[in-house]
Amino acid sequence: MTIDTSFASSESAPQRAVIAQSWRRSALSGVQPDSPLPDLVDDASRSDVLLDAARPVLDDAAARLADTGTSLLLVDHECRMVSRVCLGTTVDRALDRVGATPGVDLGEETVGTTALGTPAEIRRGLAVNGREHYLEQFKSLSCFGAPIIHPATRRLAGILCMTEIADRMNPLAVPLVTGIVGDIADRLLDRSRAQQRRVLDAFQRAAPRRDVAVAAISEDLQLTNSRAAELLSPTDIAALRAVAADPALRETTLQLVLASGVDVEVLATPVVGARGAALFGLRPNASTARPMVRTDLPSTRQATTAITGEPGTGRSTRARSMAGPDAMTVDVAELLITGDQPDIGALIGDSRRRSRALIVDGVDLLDDRSLTILAAACRTADKTAPLVLVAGPPDQSRTTVAALTARCATRIDVPALRNRTSELADIVDEMLTDITPGTALDPHAAPGAHAVHSVSAPTLDALVCQEWPGNLVELSSVLQRAVRSCEARGARAIEPADLPADHRTTSRAAHLSGREQAERAAILEALDRHTGNKVHAARDLGISRTTLYARIRALGI
Repeated sequence: MTIDTSFASSESAPQRAVIAQSWRRSALSGVQPDSPLPDLVDDASRSDVLLDAARPVLDDAAARLADTGTSLLLVDHECRMVSRVCLGTTVDRALDRVGATPGVDLGEETVGTTALGTPAEIRRGLAVNGREHYLEQFKSLSCFGAPIIHPATRRLAGILCMTEIADRMNPLAVPLVTGIVGDIADRLLDRSRAQQRRVLDAFQRAAPRRDVAVAAISEDLQLTNSRAAELLSPTDIAALRAVAADPALRETTLQLVLASGVDVEVLATPVVGARGAALFGLRPNASTARPMVRTDLPSTRQATTAITGEPGTGRSTRARSMAGPDAMTVDVAELLITGDQPDIGALIGDSRRRSRALIVDGVDLLDDRSLTILAAACRTADKTAPLVLVAGPPDQSRTTVAALTARCATRIDVPALRNRTSELADIVDEMLTDITPGTALDPHAAPGAHAVHSVSAPTLDALVCQEWPGNLVELSSVLQRAVRSCEARGARAIEPADLPADHRTTSRAAHLSGREQAERAAILEALDRHTGNKVHAARDLGISRTTLYARIRALGI
């Protein structure tokens, strides 16, 4: 560990380069020397792991350092104070006066240079002596702080600082803090191993069952028995990992269609004592038929068919595939835009005289008179001139439309894209084939052109996590933009950075708090404004580049 413990002079301007740089970052963040401390942060639950690991170590240190007039301050990876151990009443009162209490944000971008926020920025131990603090209220204190790096993930877990009322920090603080930090890191590693053992134990208890495919999935662990290995594709694993990452997950049963098309019943059970981990038992259903959620086409032509679903799900394409190339089509929305009212009676009569199928696309936009005519036509329709009706989801349709679609002999509900996560990889592959035909087979491809052939696993994870209100149309638009970005880089695989900024959410980012989601959106907007230049984005946001890098990692960008 690199540690900066050199001492500055007592002049007001910082003499050490590391402190001067910290002051500049503080000023760029908008912190003023007389700024008050921010309000307390209520949500400390995300620091439970750090605090649980640190508590016995801090208790032991408090016994060894009793009545030394110092204090041990512990903050999490976001520089929120989670614990304060005071070893003297004088320093206790001093910290109360300046507002350094559990729950407060002590990041450099919030309170300027300290031995808590600044080590988080520079990722090494640092002594900050009295006048080197940026805020006036901290200048009576001297501190030494060191970052706590998780041994398993190599991520910043928190920062520990020893504080005393003095012009300069006692050099003996360095080995004391370094030793305590090492003990906390060891306990974090033990806890990580313990969580992995819990996941492994849960898997081993369930895996011997031969009638069930079993998978245990956490953020950094994936275990499957042979039956699950045969069933699950990377797309399926990404979907299950998103379920496991949900902090509100309770034991529940899900119905999923895997990428292979197999319809399975999934029992999801969170692993006790292992955050973000779950055990999944998957059992293929006896029949893949799913009432009102059908993706297959009927093998025979029916007299009346209703195809329902959200706009953009491919419901119109499905109707044309079923009705055949000679079908007559009336697009109700297009007619209404031009000011025309479709004459449903005349269209039905023309269809029957020609013995051709009639597609009415946008039934839910028709008036009641037209709906009544269609209802009568459904009663007398035959297979020589079938009726194919296209409408919105039944649960969102008005009563007359729902009653009409219920009369049809065949009903197909095209699921929304957000409910087809297990099929997403195949859908993306098919769209990429249409968007970027292989250069070896494409006679019109430019010489030396590189076709985009695939999406990376993190990109697929991001796509799985989207809500897709525009369904397939939205996905096609997103992929076209991503392909252009990917081609500009000369790459063959789409990475998350190639996606539009508002489509880069990962399974980890999908479960951020409201405040974190807002922060993530602001960073993505800044990066988009400055075409990915992090230096300019950090300046635009008023934070240091180091802070920006840390937030990018923490928020799953």
